[in-house]
Amino acid sequence: GGGHSPPIVNAARYDRQLRLWGDQGQVLLEKAHVCLINAQPCGIETLKNLVLPGIGRFTIVDNYLVTENDLSNNFFVEHSDIGNNRGAACVRNLIEMNPDVKG
Repeated sequence: GGGHSPPIVNAARYDRQLRLWGDQGQVLLEKAHVCLINAQPCGIETLKNLVLPGIGRFTIVDNYLVTENDLSNNFFVEHSDIGNNRGAACVRNLIEMNPDVKG
């Protein structure tokens, strides 16, 4: 093989991290798919830290509905999400942070 990596989706956006882990590391991140079970604050924050640098895809499995309590500890739900699926609300808000990522 020629040893060439596929092109980085958005090299300008990811310039800082490309300097840190190089093209190959970014390609591996862009190919990754992570599944989060339950959209609890710690897991969502961790997922955010993968969405920002451009993980390829993520899935959130969460059957709970957003409650008032979620508003005080989860930055990825809004008041208008109360009564709606918590996982879907978090997916929507995480994708807004990085449109290159699929949720």
